[in-house]
Amino acid sequence: MSAGTLAGCSALVTGASGDIGREIAVALAEAGADVGLVARRETALRETAETVRGLGRRAAVAVADVTDEDQVLAAVELVEKELDGIDVVVNNAGGARFLAPLLETERRGWDKTVALNLTAPYLVAKAAVPGMIRRGRGSVVNIGSLVGLRAQEGMAFYSAAKSGLLMLTRSMAKEWGPRGIRANAVVPGLIETEGWAAYEGQDAMAALKTDHVIPLGRWGRARDVAGPVVFLASEAAAYVTGAALTVDGGATA
Repeated sequence: MSAGTLAGCSALVTGASGDIGREIAVALAEAGADVGLVARRETALRETAETVRGLGRRAAVAVADVTDEDQVLAAVELVEKELDGIDVVVNNAGGARFLAPLLETERRGWDKTVALNLTAPYLVAKAAVPGMIRRGRGSVVNIGSLVGLRAQEGMAFYSAAKSGLLMLTRSMAKEWGPRGIRANAVVPGLIETEGWAAYEGQDAMAALKTDHVIPLGRWGRARDVAGPVVFLASEAAAYVTGAALTVDGGATA
C-alpha cells in the first residue's frame, strides 16, 4: 500500500446510506479500497455500491442496525468474507434525531443517541479489530462532531455521546497501537446534509447557527469530511493515532 492511497485495502463504512457516508465510501474507493457498506436503508446502500463498482472496486452490502450487536457481528462477517478481510473501519453512523433542553430530554431519547453515537462504534470496532490484529495492521476512523468539543444548547445528549467517542478513540489508540492498529477521529463542524432540514425554524437551530462563526465563510460539504477520512485511513498517516482532526472551517480556531 502506497502512502496516501488505499490500494489493496478493504474498508467498512457504517451509515453508508447517508450524505457523508456515501461520500466517504466513494472517496475510499477512489483511493483504491474495496468497500463494505453498512446501514439500514438497503436501496441507498445498493446505489452507493454501484458507484463503488463503477470505480473498479468491489463492494459488499450489509443491511444492519449498528446498535444491535448480533446484526453488527453478522455484517462484519459478511464484509470480511466478501472482501477478504477488513483493513479500515469508518464509524460514520450517528447523529441527533431531535433537539431538546437537558431537563426536557426523555430517557429513551438519551439512550438511543448514546447507543448510536457511542455504543455502536464500540460494537463495530470490537467485531472488526480482531481480524486486523491477526493481520498485524489496521485503521479505525471514528466520526465525531463539533458539539463533542463545545457544549451546544438543546444538544446535551448528543454532545455527551460525541465527547465520549473522542475518549473512546484515544482508548482504542492506546490499547491497540501495540498490535499495529491505529485509531483516530474526524470531527466535522456544520456540514450541509439532508438531515438538518428537520430542525429548520427551531430555536436551538437558530442558536447553533449564531454560536458558530466560520472563518471560511460557509458550511462544510459531505466531501469535505471524506478527504480527511482517507488521509487518516492511509499510510500517509502511519504515525498518527489517538488524534482528532477537526474539519470545521475554522469554527473552533
